[in-house]
Amino acid sequence: MAAYDIIIVGAGSAGAALAARLTEDPQRSVLLLEAGPDYVDLETMPSDLTDGTTASVDKHDWHWEGNAIPQRAVPYPRGKVTGGSSAVNGIVAIRGVPEDYDEWAALGNDGWGWEDVLPALRKLEDDQDHGGDLHGNAGPIPIVRWRDDELTPLQSSFQQACLAAGHPACDDHNVPGSTGVGSWAMNRTGTLRISTAIGYLNPARHRLNLTIRAGCEVNRVLVEDGAAVGVEVQHDGRLQTARGNEIVLCAGALHSPPILLRSGIGPAAHLAEVGIDLVHELPGVGQNLRDHPSVTLISQPKDGVISPGDPLQQIGLRYTASASDEENDMQMYMWSYEAERVPQIRVTVPGFDFLFMITPTLQRPKSIGSLHLASPALDDQPVIEINLLDDESDMDRMVDGVRRAWDLLHSGPIAEKTEQVLRPSQEIVEDDEAIREFLRERVSHLVHPVGTCKMGPAADPLAVVDDRCRLHGIDNLRVADASIMPNIVRGNTNLTSIMIGERCADFMMA
Repeated sequence: MAAYDIIIVGAGSAGAALAARLTEDPQRSVLLLEAGPDYVDLETMPSDLTDGTTASVDKHDWHWEGNAIPQRAVPYPRGKVTGGSSAVNGIVAIRGVPEDYDEWAALGNDGWGWEDVLPALRKLEDDQDHGGDLHGNAGPIPIVRWRDDELTPLQSSFQQACLAAGHPACDDHNVPGSTGVGSWAMNRTGTLRISTAIGYLNPARHRLNLTIRAGCEVNRVLVEDGAAVGVEVQHDGRLQTARGNEIVLCAGALHSPPILLRSGIGPAAHLAEVGIDLVHELPGVGQNLRDHPSVTLISQPKDGVISPGDPLQQIGLRYTASASDEENDMQMYMWSYEAERVPQIRVTVPGFDFLFMITPTLQRPKSIGSLHLASPALDDQPVIEINLLDDESDMDRMVDGVRRAWDLLHSGPIAEKTEQVLRPSQEIVEDDEAIREFLRERVSHLVHPVGTCKMGPAADPLAVVDDRCRLHGIDNLRVADASIMPNIVRGNTNLTSIMIGERCADFMMA
């Protein structure tokens, strides 16, 4: 007899939501495994997790890297803690647009169109600014926007510059058809980041049918006679096993594929290369990696423009790139950095206590990356090829984005607060090939990896799971996290990942 009805691997955005929903039934026992630490209340939670005004990319991170372009590695932060990346991110809570989810359905994924996922998006949120049929008001994740009187001088200047450039004002980026500049919707209460650990897990911790075990890194899924029966877990330096009637991988787009590969599930040729016996061939495991390409234009502010403790970001711009056939395929941010709070900035741009960055970001990239194992060892990071800007249309739209950002940077509201622009130079911005070289040297990602366990029908050669998150070819095994997204959404991926946890819970409880 199995020890648990369900074992969930990964207590992040999707996994925590899934565990909380499934254990609403007291007859269902759930084991939730997390590789990082678990903080059971706000009193014991470190400040880097509670402070929603900045992102945490060090203390609760895997410290992995990926190649932004071939042979140029960049950090690839991912949360290693209950709550996963929802516990460390920049708390921008933006959905994809309806067309993104309708595309999923059109690819053969029944139940994933806009009208299907909207109830789950509403169920997860408590939108404290907007109501109506498009928003939820009783969910575990509070959604709020900065008021004009709460904006820092720099964020207010960014908003003014975007309006002066002709972009419309937007008071709710989560309304279908919205575009322009306005306050980001954020998952916070005051400055407290509300992760899925706080919003979903904390209210469920009293349940006797929910077991949360931290410091447990899953090596592989145990498969017997074509069905998943348990997991092999490294805890305190020892490998142990846990058995369950059903296994759900919620480890994320960078971590769920390596677990499958170490389990002998994936491309046969690759598994043979690294010496892993084939259990079931699925060529799509680790393929179809998507992320949002991003680049920073960096400036030094005048004294006093940025104050200690200022939020990293408040205002966002969504727009359509020149000559693009997809609406809202670009975002732009204004980021304020204080070296005292983000020491990594001293490595990136040494010698400055305060910096600000305008960051154009492509939301609908066509370039596709992949990941594969470097070795069968659990402690070896996989090789991650993000492959940004490989498609020429991606490069063209980012060139357009750099020039738009440059114009905003030199507009009156922002220029009057600028001591000097550090990069790029005007000579670069005025030359097409120079911008392309600048992008090849500087492009990174927005830390939104998706797609590496693609959802799709069995006829799709790269599909890993079906439209109920069930693995093709292995019984009692599901994947439910950002890795199943067939394509990346036009928005920050956290809300969509939580929604995937909600949808998977619906399927499993049905």
